[in-house]
Amino acid sequence: MTGSVSNASIDLPLRLTVIAVEIPYPANHGGRIDIWRRIKALRALGVEVQLIFWSRQPPDAATVAMIQAQVTEFHRLRYPQGKRENLRRLWDLCVYPLEVTSRIVRGPQWQQLYRTVAAFQPDVVMADHVHCGVVAEALSQALSVPMIVRSHNIEHLHYRDMLAAAPNLKSKVRRFFSQNHFERFETRILQRCLAFYDISSVDLQFWRARGFRNGHLLPPLIELPELPAEPADQPERLTDSAAEAPYDVVFLGNLRTENNVTGVQWFLDRVLPLLRDQKPEIRVLIAGSEPVDWIAAACDRAANITLLPDPPNALAVYRSARVCIDPVAVGRGVSMKSLDMLAAGRPIVSFGKGTSGLPEAVKGYFRVAPEPAAFAQAILDCLAQPPALPDRDLLMAELGRGSIERFVAQLNGLLLRDRPAVISGRSTERQG
Repeated sequence: MTGSVSNASIDLPLRLTVIAVEIPYPANHGGRIDIWRRIKALRALGVEVQLIFWSRQPPDAATVAMIQAQVTEFHRLRYPQGKRENLRRLWDLCVYPLEVTSRIVRGPQWQQLYRTVAAFQPDVVMADHVHCGVVAEALSQALSVPMIVRSHNIEHLHYRDMLAAAPNLKSKVRRFFSQNHFERFETRILQRCLAFYDISSVDLQFWRARGFRNGHLLPPLIELPELPAEPADQPERLTDSAAEAPYDVVFLGNLRTENNVTGVQWFLDRVLPLLRDQKPEIRVLIAGSEPVDWIAAACDRAANITLLPDPPNALAVYRSARVCIDPVAVGRGVSMKSLDMLAAGRPIVSFGKGTSGLPEAVKGYFRVAPEPAAFAQAILDCLAQPPALPDRDLLMAELGRGSIERFVAQLNGLLLRDRPAVISGRSTERQG
């Protein structure tokens, strides 16, 4: 879809059905954080959000209460289970990537989903991940409403990277089926949607170079902590003092995917010995969801390394550091770790991948060091003399709520341009 975007807005609040790749709360890893922050920002702008998500178990009462506070309604989908459904997934692998096969909805579950979304009367269906594209497209066609897509990554390249980084045969087989058919599937979904909203300007340029004209930039949102009261003559800073932080070095990220596991292994094997040569008692925290056995064993046998599985609060973890690190070399899109490290107001040492897709204005807050000796030295330098900390106003200007306001205004314009009669009729129905 091409054409200029109108600045007009729909008379009644935008109604958006968001199909999330998984339950977005608790927001304990990058993918969930991106979706959850966007849902909260949409709610604050008055958008009526219907949330659809997959989860293996029903959410507990506290999670339900948190989700209900941010959305108009939600509906849980179950992953395929049982011998018959697993056989169907094997058949689906002939056409779809592995992660997509677990998110194809059929039979009674589809009928229930269709009735639920039809009753909500959305103006648009949003696949908040390419993985959700089969369901989003089916709903879009069945209800005659547009589909938009949130692109978190160039997924077919991302899974090729994961295949290359897979540490063992089991992982390689899984990642082969993850990337198989993905380029064709991803290209088709992006071609068929009204618009797709890319997390990264770098990724967006990739698609534009391939001839796509329906792509737009929607950067992830940063959440900054409340500032303590400051004297009027002191400039606002992002942080309290790191001097008393319990750990010298902190890594936070999921501890199951190949790129993160390889990055942590690289740090422990190649960088940490160099740090201990200069600072024998250095204290390290490795935190994240679902740590694989290798990481658990490595942390258990090493001195002064603490493993914190499934931490509930990313900001608290990063603020327990004197220096935050991102040793992950493989990945695309924008790293949510990078935004949260900026928000924590701690020095950051990263591979170059950690700054990919970020606005140029904030990249200067990262010490980029792709080699073990340089990475170790950058950490020691930050411990000895912490660098200047991020400016709050700059972060809000580059990564704040303004991007969601632009997204809503632009989406309203696209809907009015492409479907004015339908939207006018819906407005009359709702008012009646």
